Amino acid sequence: MNAISFFPENVWLVEVGGESLQVSLVRRFMGKQRVLKTTSAPDASALSQTLGRTSNLAFLILGREQGVVRQLQLPVDVQHDLKSALTLQIEAISSWPEQEVYWDYIAEKAENNPKILKITVVVIPKTVLDPWLQAFDAARIALGGASLVGFDVNVVPRRLRRGSARVQAVVSYILAACILIVGLAFLLREPYQQRGYASQIEGEIAKLEPQVKRLVKQEGEWKALTQRYQLLLRHLKARDSNLDALKTLSTVLPQDTFLVSYRYQNETVTISGISTSALDVQSALEKTPVFQGVQFSAPITRDSSGKDRFTMTMNIEVKP
Repeated sequence: MNAISFFPENVWLVEVGGESLQVSLVRRFMGKQRVLKTTSAPDASALSQTLGRTSNLAFLILGREQGVVRQLQLPVDVQHDLKSALTLQIEAISSWPEQEVYWDYIAEKAENNPKILKITVVVIPKTVLDPWLQAFDAARIALGGASLVGFDVNVVPRRLRRGSARVQAVVSYILAACILIVGLAFLLREPYQQRGYASQIEGEIAKLEPQVKRLVKQEGEWKALTQRYQLLLRHLKARDSNLDALKTLSTVLPQDTFLVSYRYQNETVTISGISTSALDVQSALEKTPVFQGVQFSAPITRDSSGKDRFTMTMNIEVKP
């Protein structure tokens, strides 16, 4: 049981002690374990009833008197072939031939001398452990290992260890990972589709870009033509207004009135002239539908003949 489990795994610990078996269900994960529940069984034949139908791994813990524990010290140089070195010493440290025992070891460097390996060897005779292997097999309980109480080793050879619930846990984690991947794919579907739509839109924009540029160019030309048309229209209206002003002046001015100057600019007409009565000229112009805001822009003066000299401005009424 000294291997670190990187997946949560439930294990039945079956400890042989006294007249009954102490059974504990523990959760192992990352080198730590937590007891989930405890129970007991009178003997190995009752384990199937005590544990029920279970896929969890079982681990057998025998009393210290059921085996042999020895402490050895070897040079650190032998650690690359430590298993072979210890195999040659099993008979010497346990008084049983190596082929008649199950064994395992813990190796660590000595604290006071890093060149020395401190090795703890746990040995259990086959005559002790084989009946338990057969009992677990008859009860159809997967026995993953065995050890003596207080030692974190597994003397059961790998070829004899039964399957573990770890395989099921790994499968469960793989399925969970697949579900997670599907969930992430579902979450990422919308951004991916939006990216795809954006790519399609960019393609359509690229196709329409020449037409849009042509329309923009035509729009610019149309605006230029519109401005030119409006300018010509203003000139035409100004010309018509100027003609209307001259025509009106020629018809409404009194017979004794003579114009000396005429100026037209921005819908405003400025005239100067001589008349018997400048006020009569102003009154006549105000009554026309063409002029509005008729006013003198300079004082009225009299010449040697007694006539008024005047200068006045007026606006041409804009037609709707």
